[in-house]
Amino acid sequence: MKYEFTIFGFGISAKITSCLLARNGFSVCLISDKDQKQEISNTNLVTFLSRGSLNYLSSMFPKTKQFEEHPEIDSIHCELNSLRGNKPQSIKFNDGEKQNLGKIVKNTDLEKYLDQEIGQLRNINIIHGSYPSMVENKKDEIKLKLNNGEEIDTDLFIVSSTKNNLADLISIDFIKKDLKKSAISIDINGDIKNANCAFQKFTSDGPLALLPYSKNEASIVWSLKRDSKLLHKDNEELLQIITKHLSEQVSSIKMTSNEKHKLQFVYAKNLVYKNTVLLGNIAHNIHPIAGQGLNLSIKDIALFVNQIKKYKSLGYKLNDQMVLEEFEMKRKIDNTAYSFGTFLLDDIFSSNNNFVNYTARTGLGLVEKIKNLKQLFIRSATGEDFYKAL
Repeated sequence: MKYEFTIFGFGISAKITSCLLARNGFSVCLISDKDQKQEISNTNLVTFLSRGSLNYLSSMFPKTKQFEEHPEIDSIHCELNSLRGNKPQSIKFNDGEKQNLGKIVKNTDLEKYLDQEIGQLRNINIIHGSYPSMVENKKDEIKLKLNNGEEIDTDLFIVSSTKNNLADLISIDFIKKDLKKSAISIDINGDIKNANCAFQKFTSDGPLALLPYSKNEASIVWSLKRDSKLLHKDNEELLQIITKHLSEQVSSIKMTSNEKHKLQFVYAKNLVYKNTVLLGNIAHNIHPIAGQGLNLSIKDIALFVNQIKKYKSLGYKLNDQMVLEEFEMKRKIDNTAYSFGTFLLDDIFSSNNNFVNYTARTGLGLVEKIKNLKQLFIRSATGEDFYKAL
């Protein structure tokens, strides 16, 4: 079979990409290594969708009411505990200004909506329970051979999954590091005192985030060293510890689910190799400390689709190397800054060194006092300037 775009992966990034390309009239083959009955991820993970990402998705999917029920996050409050027992240093973004910074959405809800969209698009063909076992880069196309024996010719091959060791079949170098940390992801319900505020506390054990996605429901994500005793606490004891840390934000809460996820750092040195493009976690799997993982991917996808549409209308081939290199160059700075920046932030704010802790507190205090500096961070995190430039 011949397609203009073939995408390997069936996560959120792959589904958004396939929908947007198909909506623009391109033929798309979506390859999932999952069985059809297992397509929706069984996870309690949530995503912070920035204001820019929300506005972009709403413009691309104008009929959706998927995000209306979620409270707007108009404030982000960060607090750093002092190792010396002094008053914690805190910083608030948009406190009192009531601007919408974004919304917290459940990954499973977002996937279900995207599946509905995919089901309505006739120019998307889905191959379930398979994966590429051979990738042959030719001058003007890629030839794929799947593990089930099926062969596919495609103008561009988009890789959006880290599974099945597909990275070994493409000539792109990665920077990888085991962070030696795990994140506890917990769903709670109860009294969320401010459902419009995302709260993050930098404890001596690691960053602890409270992410409300309804008036009485929230996700708690606590990034911990892999040898932390907290990872082995029973649910009741863990909830008591968390409630103590978040006593000013929650009360009378109950745990409805609890998952553990190993944290890995992955950064692709290039997004493009010949007729192959990386989009999603395989391009940059970053620390969740800033909540920018999916937002970075949506920026990549938005620019990629925009580039393809623009140059296709001017008569360029879909896999023209100049077009692909321009896409990669435009995303390099943003992806690098957030990928390595979050890596560094986690090291700084989780440090037990008194000097490092003092420097971090001083830095937070400085940012808190300078309004223009806070607004600069807000504009970068919401992505508004990026989407305006598309």
